[in-house]
Order: sequence, then structure tokens, then C-alpha cells
Amino acid sequence: MENIVYHGVAVGGKIYSLRMAKRMTQEQLAEILRISPAAVSKWERNLSVPSVEMLWALADFFDCSIDELVGRSLAQVERMGAYDDETFRLAVVGEDLLECSQVSRAEGLLAMEEGIPNLKGECRFLAFSISYIMNLYRKQMPPEQAFELLGNYVYTLPEKERAEGRMVVAVLRKIFDGECPELIQELIASHIGMDYRERSGYMKETLKYTRQELISQHKDKKMYSETTCLLEEMVHLGDFEIQVILRNLDNVTLTRALAGASGGVVTAFLSNLSDRVLYLLSEDLEHWEGSEEDILTAQRTVLEVGDFCLSQMEEKGEIPVP
Repeated sequence: MENIVYHGVAVGGKIYSLRMAKRMTQEQLAEILRISPAAVSKWERNLSVPSVEMLWALADFFDCSIDELVGRSLAQVERMGAYDDETFRLAVVGEDLLECSQVSRAEGLLAMEEGIPNLKGECRFLAFSISYIMNLYRKQMPPEQAFELLGNYVYTLPEKERAEGRMVVAVLRKIFDGECPELIQELIASHIGMDYRERSGYMKETLKYTRQELISQHKDKKMYSETTCLLEEMVHLGDFEIQVILRNLDNVTLTRALAGASGGVVTAFLSNLSDRVLYLLSEDLEHWEGSEEDILTAQRTVLEVGDFCLSQMEEKGEIPVP
């Protein structure tokens, strides 16, 4: 059975962390909630999730909100758009469009077509649109008519690709009109959202690196202080173990914890992230500002989740018992 997850955060790991912070057994928590210890065990192993009533009871007992209980801290709620798959995909396409704009202004529209193989994103519609418009351009079709025809193709795209299709048509139209990069940037941001607009300066810098280059940037990172060393032993974990731990952590906690860790630990965790989260978390680490206490609190949570995950894996025979 697959882990039950809310908004990318395994609920079981959060309940386990909160229970351990109070130094309680599963039996003690079950007694307070008037349920069986087996129910608590199933929650923590992500075999079932608490009912709405139980979520309220847990939130009251642990003095937190339900959002925090399921991994969505206030900071994460505010930033959720930045970690949304569709937003990230649009951001990558947006950066490709910005590059097209700069190339066309510097070298002409033909150079933009020649640069199709260099596009960073996986937007098939962008590559198609550039070639399609250039073909009609050579046939001397009026621009208004050409872009009207291109716009019709947006409606034939799968629903999840239509947002980027609309952005591509609108931005390419402005590129062919010779609009300045500043206006192009604003147009792209208006299709992606406010969060992107605020982060776009960082995003542009981040996306120019390959996955391996981003990971390598952190390999020589120093610990925040001598006391933020709680995760250093995790550098010896294998990829499988780290991936299991990552499935039980929210991105805000992970960012805070890694902000205080050494380069070895940071690269071990970053190497096991998806491209989408790697780019954004790497950016967040680069510009992270917080306190030592923020780091230590997050690192303790990572340790608790790690201990729980590894013990479960040992019980199931997924890793050898030391």
C-alpha cells in the first residue's frame, strides 16, 4: 500500500515527531484520544489517516493547527505555489521564452528558431510554435492571422498543457512585435503568478545550472555552527533510506535543517530530490535567513522522522539491522 500523503507530506511522520517531542508512547497517546494503540500505529506507519474529528483532537492536544499537523506550516502555505508542479513547469517555459526574446533582439528571429535544441524545458508546444510561426512568417502571412491560427492549437492540447500554451502564444506575439525584455518578463509573470514574479530574479539564476552543477555548489558548505551537527551521521545513509525519509518531510523543515548542515549531508539529500524540488530548494538554501534555533528544531524533526522510518524499514527487512 502506498503511503498516504497530504500536500506532499506524510502525515504519519508528523504525528510521530509530535508524539516523540512529548516523550509519549503510542499507548499513552491512544489513551488520551480514547482510541486503540493500533490506530495510532497505523497512522504513524501511513497505513491509515485520522478522521477529521481526530485531526482536530490531535491539533488541540499538540497545540498546533491542522495545517501544521499535516505538514503545511504557515510558511509552507504562503510558498506552496512555488512548489507546485504546474507553476514550476510554467517557470521553466517562461525562462525559455525570455531566452528566445533576448536571442531574437540580439540576432534576429531566425536565430530563435535555430536555438530550439537549446530550450531547457520540455514544452513541446513552444518548439512547435516557433517553427510554425516562422514557417508562416516566411510565407508572408500577416502576423495577426498567423497567431490566430496558432492560438487554435492551444485548444487541442491536453488540459494540463493549455496554461503554458496560452502563455507561449501571448509571449511569442510580443517577441515578434519586438517588445522590450522588461515587458516580456512582466507578461510571463502575469501568466505564472505573484509568487513567481517575486522569485523570478532568483529563478533565472538558478535554472541556468544543470542538476549536477546545483548539487556541486553545496558540496563545500560549512555547518551553520558547531551545534548544528545533528544530521552529520546521515551522510552514511544510502539513497534508498534518504528517499524514504524525504517522503516523510515537508520542504520547509528540510530547508531549515539543511541550512545548518555540512556540504556532505546537503548533497546527499539534494541528490535524492526530484528536479523540480531540487531547483527550488537549492534556491531557498542559497537565500535562507533564519536562526540557529530554527535549524536545530528542524534537525531534531529530521532525526525523529529518520529514526522512525529506519526502524520501520528494519522491521520489514528492507535494510539490515546493525
